[in-house]
Amino acid sequence: MAEASEQVGAMRRLVAEEVGDYLRRCAEEGRRPPDDMDQRQMARAIVRRELDERARAALRLGEQLSEVEEDEVIEAVLAAAFSTAPAVDRLLERDDVTDVHANGFDDVRLVTIDGVVERGAPLGSSDSELIATIQALARRGGHMEREFTPAHPRLDLQLPDGSRLAAAAWVTARPYLTIRRHLLVDADQDELVRRGMYDAGVAALLRAFVRARWNLLICGGQGVGKTTLMRALLHECERSERIVVLEQEPELHLDRMPDRHDQVLVFMERSPNSEGVGGITLADLSRTIKRFSPDRIVVGEVRGPEVIDMAEAMSQGIAGSMCTIHADSSWSVFPRMAVYARAGGRDWATADVMQLAALALDAVVFVRRTRDGRRVVAEIRRVDRFDADAGHVVTDVWFHPGRDGPAVPNPTSPIPVALLEELVAHGYSPELHASGTMW
Repeated sequence: MAEASEQVGAMRRLVAEEVGDYLRRCAEEGRRPPDDMDQRQMARAIVRRELDERARAALRLGEQLSEVEEDEVIEAVLAAAFSTAPAVDRLLERDDVTDVHANGFDDVRLVTIDGVVERGAPLGSSDSELIATIQALARRGGHMEREFTPAHPRLDLQLPDGSRLAAAAWVTARPYLTIRRHLLVDADQDELVRRGMYDAGVAALLRAFVRARWNLLICGGQGVGKTTLMRALLHECERSERIVVLEQEPELHLDRMPDRHDQVLVFMERSPNSEGVGGITLADLSRTIKRFSPDRIVVGEVRGPEVIDMAEAMSQGIAGSMCTIHADSSWSVFPRMAVYARAGGRDWATADVMQLAALALDAVVFVRRTRDGRRVVAEIRRVDRFDADAGHVVTDVWFHPGRDGPAVPNPTSPIPVALLEELVAHGYSPELHASGTMW
């Protein structure tokens, strides 16, 4: 039994190394990596090759495995090589968990889609076993085992199901693991209304924004549902629209929904190779994608100098574009845009960035968590113009937080009649607001 276990372990390591090497070469050469099924076929061929070599040696000793035994070894190696580890597998199978946090093997917290934090079962029996689990997750994500070691104590990757994994060890008191999941990949606005993110009136307003081709900036903190909201709004687009998506990592997955979107072009940032060359930044791509005749441009997350290219595209005729940005309020996006604009070494004056932002943006939607953990749209701010004398963007807060969290109409800042008529013509129905508040 011990010999069989050692044989499976040795072949698992060989499979991880060879498949990991191939995936790395694909990344460095800019080739599309094989999917999970193709990786399994590669692994099966590697194990079969090794078994054939061992069979020739065993034949001389009269110890050849039967066909059934060979199949058992192959399946055991594949299970070991491609399983993330049983404890984590069970967590990832839950359809209500959005975040997994392990602060050491025995301190596991689960965050549900409703914002509730639960204690989870330990991930193994020791911190060393948790590190081994993280290394297994790394292999499943196309990374070799040695990439999470004392020499490489940090790990950041995307798992095959689209979840984001971050891990650290050796530079921390204990090994830490965080997995962020995107459960509402195909959620539309009806689903978000059912979950209490906002009411039917706000849904109608956001739908009108999309149909009227307003440029939208969705902002908020980490993990509040910015990507989920933007995806739901993009589902309001005509299926035939040519949508060009720019992302650091694939998170929107619009290209996987042909029933909703007929033309989706996805561009992704690429890190430099081991020699420090070949990197493609979001700013590089933001200048490239405008040449592909987009009906809309979507940036998964603005976090650097690409904010200028995005704003220029929005203000030069590519209407109906969207992006997300980290911010702690709907107003703070403007100074943050100025900081991002200068991140690439460009000498942008704050007033110039503010003027460009006013030209580019039509509305800012702020998403946050309530005290009880719910994700809600808390503010909707209309961008009006740039005041050159004051040096800032003039805006109106059309919706502000209600008593229970989600945004409600702001009676001190009603939608101007001309804009209200435009939005109503595109489907907005003020009477749908749950609060009953109207202007």
